[in-house]
Amino acid sequence: MPDYIVMFTEEATKDEIESYKQRVRDNGGSIKYEYDIIKGIAVSMPTDYVQSFANDRIVSTMEADGIATTQN
Repeated sequence: MPDYIVMFTEEATKDEIESYKQRVRDNGGSIKYEYDIIKGIAVSMPTDYVQSFANDRIVSTMEADGIATTQN
């Protein structure tokens, strides 16, 4: 399953984020990492669900996780 970084809106409450995480798990995904400094999580989920989870009202951005480099 592909990995994604999910960033939540500033308005997203802890309860809404917990509900979102549970829905990820309920749909066959997993929470890979929870960020402390920012409202965000890393998830692994089936591609069939990515669009609907990305369009959730508490999500500000959702991008494929990968390696970022500064040089070739």
